[in-house]
Amino acid sequence: MAVVGTLLALLVFFALFGIFLTEYLPLWMEENESQLTFSLQTSLATLKSGVDDQYIFGAIPSYSVPFTTSSNSVPLLAQPTVATLSFLSGCPDGFTTAGAPEKIGSCDFEKVAYATAKGTGSASQTHNYTQTEATNYLEVSVPNRYYTPVVYFFESDAVTASQTNGHAWIGVPPPFNLTKTGTNLTVRTSLLTFVGNASSFTGVGSKDVTSHFLYQTNVTSVGRFLNKTSAVRSFNLTLTLGVHNVCSWYTYLDTQTDEVLGASTATTWTIAATGANGAVLQTTNSSATNATVCISSLSTTYDVTLTLYSVSFATNAIAQATLAFNEGGL
Repeated sequence: MAVVGTLLALLVFFALFGIFLTEYLPLWMEENESQLTFSLQTSLATLKSGVDDQYIFGAIPSYSVPFTTSSNSVPLLAQPTVATLSFLSGCPDGFTTAGAPEKIGSCDFEKVAYATAKGTGSASQTHNYTQTEATNYLEVSVPNRYYTPVVYFFESDAVTASQTNGHAWIGVPPPFNLTKTGTNLTVRTSLLTFVGNASSFTGVGSKDVTSHFLYQTNVTSVGRFLNKTSAVRSFNLTLTLGVHNVCSWYTYLDTQTDEVLGASTATTWTIAATGANGAVLQTTNSSATNATVCISSLSTTYDVTLTLYSVSFATNAIAQATLAFNEGGL
C-alpha cells in the first residue's frame, strides 16, 4: 500500500508539474518578454527624445539612456531572453555624384532636395539645394520565444518596429511636418546623422547608449527661388529615405501627406517605394494599398521617395551626433 501511495503521489506531482510547464511557464515567460520589449521601446523613445532636444534646443552635449537587454527568467526552467543592440554603418559603399547610393539595398541614408524649373529673365533666381547623408542606425533585436519577436530601428530620426508576423509601425515619428494655409504649403524636415564606430552588444543585464551632440544647422528655401521681379516662386521638395522598415515608412509618409493634401492629382504629391533591385514596388498620390510594400526588409534597405509639388516654404534641420555603447551597465 505504501508503494501504491507513493506512486499515486508521484503521478499527482508530475501531472501538476506538467500543467505548470505547459500552461503557467509560457504565460510567465510571455509576461517577462513583454516587459523586456516594452522597456526597450521606452528606452529608444527616451534616447530619440534626448537626441532631438540636443539639436533643437541646444540641451546638454551628452545624453545617456540605459537599455535593459535581458528579460527575467524562471529559475531552473527557462533562461532569460537576451536582446542585441547594434550600431551599424548606414552606407559603406558611398554615393554617386548625383547623390544616389552606389549599391542599392544596403544603404541607410536620407536625401533632401529643393528644385524648380529655371525662370525666364536675367533677374530670376534658381538656387537648388541637395543634401545627402548616410544616416547610420541603431538596431535593437528582441528574439522573443513566447512573446512576438520584434526588431526596432532608430533611423532617419524615427523609431520604427517590425514583427515577424509582418506587422510594422512607426513607434516614434520623425520631425516631419506639413502645413497648408490656402495655397501656401510649408514643409519641415530633418536630417539626423549618427557617427561612431560600428559595435554590437548581446548580454544579460543592461547597457548604456550615449549620444554626444556635434553640430546643428538649418537650411531654408528663403531667397532660393525668385522670379525676375523678386517675387517668391514655388518649388518642389523631394525627400528620399533609404530604410530597413519600408512598410512603416511608406505608410507613415503616405498617411501624413494624404491627410494634409488629400488624395489629389500627381501635380500635388507622389510617393514611391523602390526595392533592393531598383524596381519600383509601388507609386501613388492617394491612399495606398500597402500590400506590395509591407514586406520583410530587416536585412535589406529599400528606398522611399516622397515628392511634394508647389511648396511655398521649407526648412531642413541638419544635425550630427556620435552614438556609442558605454562601459556602464550591468
